[in-house]
Amino acid sequence: MGKTTAVRMSLAVMSAFSVTAHAQFVPPAGYSGSGAQPEVATPAEVAAPILTRIPDATLSGLFHVEPNYKRGASTGHVKVVGVFEVAETQKRHLVAAWSPGFLPVTLSFSDGQCYTLQADYTGGTLSNGRLNKVDCEGRRQVDERPPSQPRGNILKFIGSAWGYGAWADDRAGTTLITAPHAKAFQPLFTAQMATSAIMAMNGPDYPGGNVTLVGRVCGRLTVVTLEISY
Repeated sequence: MGKTTAVRMSLAVMSAFSVTAHAQFVPPAGYSGSGAQPEVATPAEVAAPILTRIPDATLSGLFHVEPNYKRGASTGHVKVVGVFEVAETQKRHLVAAWSPGFLPVTLSFSDGQCYTLQADYTGGTLSNGRLNKVDCEGRRQVDERPPSQPRGNILKFIGSAWGYGAWADDRAGTTLITAPHAKAFQPLFTAQMATSAIMAMNGPDYPGGNVTLVGRVCGRLTVVTLEISY
């Protein structure tokens, strides 16, 4: 094979991996497969915010199942499977985030630009994260009904997705995530991060799925994807 032919084939492979994120839909971990890590990484898009993959173990201590949670024989489970830090500037900061599932996540910035964060879910973790510029008009509201409300005014409602509810405890600087399909307010796990948006998708035939939280850890814009059972 000549050098020119090899270069052309390499460019074709790279192009195949650069499909825009809004055209894809990532299923939850329960049926995502467990193939090998992708060998070809998508190159960063020009002018996109800098995206940094943070090791899962770095933030694993920030998420804890509520000690009193129990539903039938289930005691709940939460595990970090992907963490991405997104760089902001003085002229560009996050104003909103949304997703029809748990990935890809659309990030809307103050400069009027939107990017989708997409990653490959293989081997029980996210890899090959990338940001692609997209139209900002694609927001979809997927909440079917508001989650059960807590008593009192201690918590502030952030949002809900696939039955999960996110509630901010400003005094503690934490976020409380409630279990889906609960008839009453039922905390499932606590996140030690200031959360601004929640996305999720449950498995089709088991009590669990994935939850993605967008917020700030140590003041930095962070997107965390979790494996959940309830």
